[in-house]
Amino acid sequence: MTGHAALALAVILSPGVMTMAAAAEPLLTVTATLDFGPDLGQNFGTLFEIRDASGRVIAGAGFPGIYNTCARLDRYALQFYVRPTAEVPARKELLPRPSPIVHQSVQDMDGDLYAWTYYKDLTVRRWNPATGQWQDTDLLDRERAGFGDGFLRVAGRLLVHQLSQAWYDGQLILPAPAEGSYHNLYYAAGHLCFFHTRSGEGGFTRICAVPWQPGMAQADVSRMQYVETRKVGETPFVWGQLDGEVVTVSNRGTTAVFDGERWRVIRWPVENTSYQIYSAVNYEGDLLLGQYPTGRLFRFDGHTVTELADFPPVMPGVATYAREAQSTMLYRGDLYVGVWPWAELWRYDRDARSWTLASRMFTEPPLTDQIGHPYEGEIIAYNEANGTDIVMNLWGQRVCGLAPWQDSLMIATSAKGPMERDPRLPFLTDEVYEQYGRIWRYALPGHLSAPLKYEPRPTEVTCRLERNRLVVLQDGVVRGETSIEPSLLADLRPARITWGRGLFGRTPCRLTGRQVTPELPR
Repeated sequence: MTGHAALALAVILSPGVMTMAAAAEPLLTVTATLDFGPDLGQNFGTLFEIRDASGRVIAGAGFPGIYNTCARLDRYALQFYVRPTAEVPARKELLPRPSPIVHQSVQDMDGDLYAWTYYKDLTVRRWNPATGQWQDTDLLDRERAGFGDGFLRVAGRLLVHQLSQAWYDGQLILPAPAEGSYHNLYYAAGHLCFFHTRSGEGGFTRICAVPWQPGMAQADVSRMQYVETRKVGETPFVWGQLDGEVVTVSNRGTTAVFDGERWRVIRWPVENTSYQIYSAVNYEGDLLLGQYPTGRLFRFDGHTVTELADFPPVMPGVATYAREAQSTMLYRGDLYVGVWPWAELWRYDRDARSWTLASRMFTEPPLTDQIGHPYEGEIIAYNEANGTDIVMNLWGQRVCGLAPWQDSLMIATSAKGPMERDPRLPFLTDEVYEQYGRIWRYALPGHLSAPLKYEPRPTEVTCRLERNRLVVLQDGVVRGETSIEPSLLADLRPARITWGRGLFGRTPCRLTGRQVTPELPR
């Protein structure tokens, strides 16, 4: 494994009924060596899953591949989870408001939680749990941050894209173009992928890929591969990848796939037909895409994009049209989806093959199916009475971001866009306004997100389920831990293990040295 990062993984579970009240030592050890290979921006997929005799997944570990409306989650944050059979209510905690703007994006990186918006207050802030406050950072330029700017770790170092440029470890790797602008950058398949737009006479929008890898001084723009969109100004809300290919969808529905050498378009826009994708999540063997206006997930299988009926369903009591699956997450072994315009949070149990409405993230207004969006009737009436033209769905309600952090699912709410309170609208009372632009902490027992530190050498990682806690260690150092009530583990019966495929998709990594003691069937 010379030149590649390697990972030794140990997972501790009980092979029989988990009566662990008196257990001081782990009862089951699972060990493997994982070779990441060069970091080309890939998602690392599933490490293992453990099922009981009925086939239900009761534990697992893997790296989520998720992109939510221009926010990419930490690819190195290992999720280790156990799924108790007992239903336990979620703990919900409202964090202080990061800014007065009614929109927030959320993202995890290096075990920290970040929030920011792209209107007026442009500061990226990091949550400090010790003080219970948000702290300003300089991750993005505070004066000129824009929609689609962002940051992530690649091979352990920071890649920042902003202002038509990209920097890696502080060095400029993608200069701004001579004309127009680069925007909405995504790194995958060893390429910097982005949109290039020039407006005005002779204008264009191109979906581009430029080869670059850590260790290269600059991306070679002369080797750019691109496909031109049919409308100038098309822009993406989402990027994703599946089986080494990169996928993006523009706000007009242009769906393009890059195979590492060239682009192909599998869907062109249809006139007078809205088709927007806001989220992408690697789920089992597919890439699921959150769509507007159905509010459902669509499946990309490497060839075609197919709508999944009632996936998720519609919350009872609201209209069935103009819905948007804006955010997705993998949390405690299940799939979560946040849906506009009533800020619905849905959970999908893949073993039961059923959806549950986990929460509605706003308490006002009362549900109705007589209009499409919250406060639509009030805005229409205000416009008619005052001769104004306020957009009727401007104060619809979004779950605009979902992110894992420690034991929790972090949930960000928003109005239609980033803006400030409109004093003209009487329905925007203090109570109503305070529900927009907020971040909630939603926690169920049995989940742990632990940030792994990138090492260009073999590194030992241990995921351990003890009598009353989940722990992840790397090279003997605790990278994350959380408590769990021992009684929730009492009826879990491990029966067999699956390697390298499952919830987070198939791993592209080399997995060797697999040992289970006591042995479990594969």
